[in-house]
Amino acid sequence: MKSLAIALLALITVNSCGNDSEENTKTIIYHVNSTKVPCEGVGAMQCLQIKKEDTATDGNWTNFYGNINGFEFETGYTYKISVKEEQLDPAEVPADASTIKYTLVEVLEKKQDPTLRLHDIWSLQSLKGMSLQSDRYATPKQTPRLELFVAEKRLGGTDGCNNIFGSIETLTETEIRFSKLGGTKMMCPNMEVPDLFTTALSNTVSYKIEKLNLFFYNQDGEEVLQFVKVD
Repeated sequence: MKSLAIALLALITVNSCGNDSEENTKTIIYHVNSTKVPCEGVGAMQCLQIKKEDTATDGNWTNFYGNINGFEFETGYTYKISVKEEQLDPAEVPADASTIKYTLVEVLEKKQDPTLRLHDIWSLQSLKGMSLQSDRYATPKQTPRLELFVAEKRLGGTDGCNNIFGSIETLTETEIRFSKLGGTKMMCPNMEVPDLFTTALSNTVSYKIEKLNLFFYNQDGEEVLQFVKVD
């Protein structure tokens, strides 16, 4: 009888541990962005950007400060992966470490990110289909130039008179929208091109890249800006 009681107790203990393990572990689908971004953990570091399947919406990337065991990230590709999240005993984890262990289950999808083609410096060639050399426009102080930072979702450059900066609010394979545009406040002899340039940027909703040329379009599908890639 004593031996039987010990055997039953052992079986109950094993089942209990198994149930605890299942309760502390779940598998979740992650979407991983194509570039890492600077972030602050214990110190300066580079973080993955992720969206979890149940909360994924366009543009809402979250910095991921941990490590996913078994996952080999390659810049320039977006991923859809299955990840096991295991809740660890806080008493057994160092104070500065995560209480969740992340382990790759499977890479479900890996695709090259087409938006990274925008990550460059672009020199303005035409406004609303008209060349900057056209008699229609006064010659700006310098050629307007746009520098796009895809991973950081921001822009810089010059409007032909002032330095400009802003945020990329929306970015997909075909859509792009800018917000929070600002710049320095110097006045030039002729502000026609700078004013038209910044207005066109504010009205841009989509884009197209053909070879070394970048085209911006407004909501009516009209071309408002054309650029050429700067070597």
